[in-house]
Amino acid sequence: MSLKSALGNLLPDEKLRLVPKRFEVIGDIAIINIPMALEDEKHLIAEALVSGRRDVRCVLRKTGTHRDGMRVGQFELILGGRTETIHRENNCLFHVDIAGTYFSGKLAYERGRIVQEVKDGEEVLVMFCGVGPFLIQIKKNRDVNITGLDINPVACSLLKKNLELNGVEAGVVLADCAVAPFSKLFDRIVMPTPYGHDYFLDHAGALLRPGGVVHFYTFKKDFEVDHFRKLLEDKGWHIEFYRDCGNVAMRVKRYVFDLRKA
Repeated sequence: MSLKSALGNLLPDEKLRLVPKRFEVIGDIAIINIPMALEDEKHLIAEALVSGRRDVRCVLRKTGTHRDGMRVGQFELILGGRTETIHRENNCLFHVDIAGTYFSGKLAYERGRIVQEVKDGEEVLVMFCGVGPFLIQIKKNRDVNITGLDINPVACSLLKKNLELNGVEAGVVLADCAVAPFSKLFDRIVMPTPYGHDYFLDHAGALLRPGGVVHFYTFKKDFEVDHFRKLLEDKGWHIEFYRDCGNVAMRVKRYVFDLRKA
C-alpha cells in the first residue's frame, strides 16, 4: 500500500495531494521531504509510513540541502530516536549516520557497475569516499590497492568501522581532496562529486596515470550536458561512457562520465 493510500481516510483531499509520493530508505531509516504545509500532520505521516513498512523504524524529514564540503544534510527526527543505522547493499554492510555523513542508496546500481570495470592489480582512489560504499564493494570483489579520501572525520571514522565489518583493508585519508597528500599516481579514480564541485576533476587528473580512468559524477540539467561534454573533450578527456543516473531535484539529474586520460 502506498503512503497516500494509507493516509486516505486520515487527511482531507487538499492535504493528501501534498503528501510526497517517494521517500528513500537507508537501513531502517526513511528520509522524506514533508512540505511545511503539512507541518501539523508530519507525525501522522511518519506513523503511517512506518506502519506500512516493516523494515522502517525511524523517520527523518529532510529540511535542507547539503550545506558544505562535508555534504552533511539537514534533517528533523520525527519518529524514532536515532540517525544511525546499518545499510545492506550488494552483499556489503555499512554503518551510516545520516545526520553526520552523506549516503545515497540511489547509486547502488552504479556501485555494482564500477566494480565490473575495475581490474585486478590496479591502484584505485575513491575521492569523497564517505562511509565507503564504492570503496568496500570494489575491494571485496577485486584484488586492488585502494584508498579512500574524505574531508569529513565522521565519514572516515565510519569507513574504518565498515572496513572491519566487511573484512577488507584499505587506506583511509582524512584530507581536503584539493590538497590530498599523495606521492603516487592512480590507475583509476572514483569521484561521487558533491553538487557544484566539478573543479575537483582537475585535481583528479593530476593524480591519474596516463591512460587512467576517472568515474566522474556530476549534476546537470539536460540542456547543459552537450556543452559539458565539449568542455571535457576540450580539456583532453576521452569520454568512454556516460549515463543519466536519475533525478535529484526539479530538472536536475546526476550523471556519470567514464573518462580516460590521454
